[in-house]
Amino acid sequence: MICTLERMVKTMKIRIVSAVLAACLLFGTPLQLSAAQALPAGGITTTVSDGRYIDSDWMNQALILTCQGQSWAMGLNLLGDYPVFLSDDGGVRQCVIGDSAVIDVFLSAINEQLKGQVFNSDTPVFDTGTGSYIYNSGQTYYQVNENAKVWILTTLQQQFAAGTPQTLTLELTDGYLTPVVTEGTLTYSPDFVLAGTCTTSFSTSSSNRINNIEVAAGHLNNLLVMPGQEISVSDTIKPRTTANGYKSAGAYLNGRTVPAIGGGICQVSSTVYNAVKNAGLTVLERHPHSMPVHYLPLGLDAAISAGSKDLRFRNDYSAPVILQAYTEGKNLIVNCLVWNHDLNGRTFKLWSKETGSLSAKTYFTTYQDGVEVSTEYVGASYYMAPKPADSDAEDE
Repeated sequence: MICTLERMVKTMKIRIVSAVLAACLLFGTPLQLSAAQALPAGGITTTVSDGRYIDSDWMNQALILTCQGQSWAMGLNLLGDYPVFLSDDGGVRQCVIGDSAVIDVFLSAINEQLKGQVFNSDTPVFDTGTGSYIYNSGQTYYQVNENAKVWILTTLQQQFAAGTPQTLTLELTDGYLTPVVTEGTLTYSPDFVLAGTCTTSFSTSSSNRINNIEVAAGHLNNLLVMPGQEISVSDTIKPRTTANGYKSAGAYLNGRTVPAIGGGICQVSSTVYNAVKNAGLTVLERHPHSMPVHYLPLGLDAAISAGSKDLRFRNDYSAPVILQAYTEGKNLIVNCLVWNHDLNGRTFKLWSKETGSLSAKTYFTTYQDGVEVSTEYVGASYYMAPKPADSDAEDE
């Protein structure tokens, strides 16, 4: 079945922001110049459909993703008005696409369809055949992951710069798909051990704030993070809306505490931050709060805010990692289980040292068989003094 997104994206108004181009430069790939018109010195910002610098026949081509007999197609003409930055350095052309919104919609539509293709997990999530395993009795579906988007952007930029117009096809093999297991009974071998944990208290929280913590933790509980997989906590806990079960509670905004739907979820992201770092996972993005929080020392918090701040981490181990997140009494507990063979005697500790009443430096120590082998400087966190709350809302 071939699905196109033209009708969906026709209704989208894409705002072209030149600053996006610089942020996307990491996707640029040097290629030999094609027969396209020579570029001005220093490069030029143009559009994909500009026939002077990019072969206009690309607008007649398509991007096709295939998976186990299914196909999804997107006409490249949908990228026609997108900004691109072209540069020429010593006969080598570079192309950077300045927006990926249509690609994001394309992949999201595929993932929505894949969610409906659920099957029973007859095979284990992980099994070495030598006693190490993870089983889940729930059902499984697949989601296209970030690797597919990277391939699409990189390939398009390479081809727009120097390639011959052609249909681009990608078979969604294991590296481009992440299995998602629906709620079921999770069992694993004893050599998956507690590598990182963090407990924070919400003993003074309102019922709405506790609700938000429980909802967010529920989306993270028993989360399987596959080798190489990146996790966005903001995405995983779903949009903070009443439809998703969130309620109004205190949140930080412009130096004040104000009521907001989903207030309190940053306690979840902060607790996750400490647990995954203590388990040796790679943290890709973390932000301090604007003001201190009551449940963790300065420098150990992790704020999230839809569209601007996120906590993102990656599993660089060879086996899946299991994340557990749940409440017990007046505490939020996050555990991270790692295959003992991947740890190989290593343990980790995230810690901070206050450098003032509103600042701290954070460090990460690695131990081998209980002996410290290295301490890395993670970064500094700076906070502002809290202002009077606009209501009786609590902090994040």
